[in-house]
Formats: sequence, structure tokens, C-alpha cells
Amino acid sequence: MLGELQLTFAALDFRIVPGRSWVFLEANPNGQWAFVPELRDSIACAIADFLESNCR
Repeated sequence: MLGELQLTFAALDFRIVPGRSWVFLEANPNGQWAFVPELRDSIACAIADFLESNCR
């Protein structure tokens, strides 16, 4: 799915519907991660490094 959308990262949201298993809702290309204080800085740096390396 990420390849079809030309995304490297996305937070995928699903809902479990009784009797139907999983239903896809959305692919968020900037998924929530800032609410995890102990990982926030390292995730932000990794994203910045990735973006910088793909701009050259």
C-alpha cells in the first residue's frame, strides 16, 4: 500500500467490525508520534535525516 501511495512511512488506521475482521480507514503520512516523550527527539531526528538524505 505504501508503495502504491509513494510513501515511505504512514500510520495506518483500521477498525475492527464485528463479523467482518479489519476495515481500512486511512493512511496518515505523518502519523502521531510526538506524544511519546522518550522517543520524540530520536524520531524527529530520524525523519529529518531521512528527508535530508533524499534531497540530494
